[in-house]
Amino acid sequence: MQFKTTNIILLCIFTLILVSVDPVFANKFETIGSGVSGSVKVKIEYLKIIAYVAGVIMFTAGVLSITMRAKNSQSLNYTMWKPSSIIFFILSFFFIGTGLYL
Repeated sequence: MQFKTTNIILLCIFTLILVSVDPVFANKFETIGSGVSGSVKVKIEYLKIIAYVAGVIMFTAGVLSITMRAKNSQSLNYTMWKPSSIIFFILSFFFIGTGLYL
């Protein structure tokens, strides 16, 4: 595999841009463990959205475990649909409550 001179130059420029941009913004934002960067309000909004989405997904899984309990014999819900639906609903209320609390 042979590299052309223009490809090598573009790769060097791209690498320099990536390396030089990070120190410029290093002191502008708060970061925790190289996670989401931004202000505290932005991080809390992200956590709220994540909690609401997780709550809706768990609630949907709980409803599906009740409505489709006898449709799929390969699923755990075929034999244990009551405990799994209860767990899904508890988790959905937990996540939605967390989103409201934040």
